[in-house]
Amino acid sequence: MNDLRIEVVKVKACCGAKHRAGVFLYVRGSGTIEVPKGKKVCIYALNSLFPFLTTKQRVDELPADDWVAETEILACPDPKGVIF
Repeated sequence: MNDLRIEVVKVKACCGAKHRAGVFLYVRGSGTIEVPKGKKVCIYALNSLFPFLTTKQRVDELPADDWVAETEILACPDPKGVIF
């Protein structure tokens, strides 16, 4: 499974977890999450990302026309929140 780098692209209005553009974390192929020292990640945002991330880790195995292969932007569930 592939390693993924998940980065905050934009905060629409506010973020309860205080995420800022440029903050990132890694989802490793070994099934672990790495968050840089001193940083946090919102559990609600992770919950909305997880179904996509596990598929994105296997993007090489997807059919050529699968929408996951071409999707690069996701949002947290808060409509005023974070774009990853």
